[in-house]
Amino acid sequence: MARTQPSHGNAFAGDLLERSASGYAGFAAALMLDRDPGLRDRQGPDVLVAWRSHLTQRVLELAAAVVAGEPRLFTGRVTWSRKAFKARGQDDLDLRNSLQALRNVLAEQLPKHALGLPVDYVDAALASLASPAPAPDASELDPKRPADRLALNYLQKILEGNVAEAIGVVTAAALNGLGPRAAYTDVLLPAQREVGRLWHAGEISIAEEHMVTAATQRTMAVVATQAPRQPANGRTVVVAAVSGNVHDVGLRAAADMYQLAGWRVIFVGSDIPMQDLPTMLAFFEADLLMLGATLGTHISRVGQAIRSIRERCERPVRVIVGGAAFDEAADLWEKVGSDGYAPTIDSALEVGARLVGLGGA
Repeated sequence: MARTQPSHGNAFAGDLLERSASGYAGFAAALMLDRDPGLRDRQGPDVLVAWRSHLTQRVLELAAAVVAGEPRLFTGRVTWSRKAFKARGQDDLDLRNSLQALRNVLAEQLPKHALGLPVDYVDAALASLASPAPAPDASELDPKRPADRLALNYLQKILEGNVAEAIGVVTAAALNGLGPRAAYTDVLLPAQREVGRLWHAGEISIAEEHMVTAATQRTMAVVATQAPRQPANGRTVVVAAVSGNVHDVGLRAAADMYQLAGWRVIFVGSDIPMQDLPTMLAFFEADLLMLGATLGTHISRVGQAIRSIRERCERPVRVIVGGAAFDEAADLWEKVGSDGYAPTIDSALEVGARLVGLGGA
């Protein structure tokens, strides 16, 4: 399905979906149960609450896709859910029924002038379910490659409870031959992606995923404080994740690499109220802002933040965006009004240096 240009009508429909997400989800979950009374027997007494929660997230994802005029933001998340369902032994039919119930509710309750894209996007997601179920995501780590072997060893040590040993192994490699940037880009971040894949496949728990993330944050802190830095380049970058975004490992990695490259770094972290950013950028006389967004539901907040910065900051600040939310469509970064897009740590350094007039990363 082709994307559409963002418009006032898109914004109205998206805002309505976002504000009423829980209500639409509740009606859709109740409709599912009404159509399939056996669902409660198969999934337990809390099935209504569980499906309402699931469908609330679906509606929020739909809202983000409608505002951006980008159907892949929605169909991509449905595909992601389909893989997670399959890994946990849940039937595709339940996912299809949930989307069909949501479509019926939206068709009945949305105002006529807001109906088009939301229903079209749900129809596109339903059509995608007619194709064969996608295979589980394969691991990107190959034990034959030294860096991948180190990443796998690091993960194994953490999941076995040997966290200090895992941190020590990667830190030693970073400071003795491998180098700090490669330790981040070739070991720590691939290890984080692998643990996300394992959770998505139902092979590890949320607690185990959190344990690895905490260990990675500790490892980065050790490497960043011990690694040599280039001379100061006179530029300041503020690094932050938009409100609602609680994942900041990738941003932390980018902040550390900017610092080692000679930048003055103000790392704000995750879930930052966007109204605070213009004041912070002015106070620190920032040259560059890097904004991260993990989910499609964060895209509109990125756009709002950038518009606020353009309006309120007297000193010009260049803006880079990054994060998984921008990987679904190549031009999303332009739609939100940013100056550049950085899908990797290396590109963050390169694009940042170019935007502020530095010769190299």
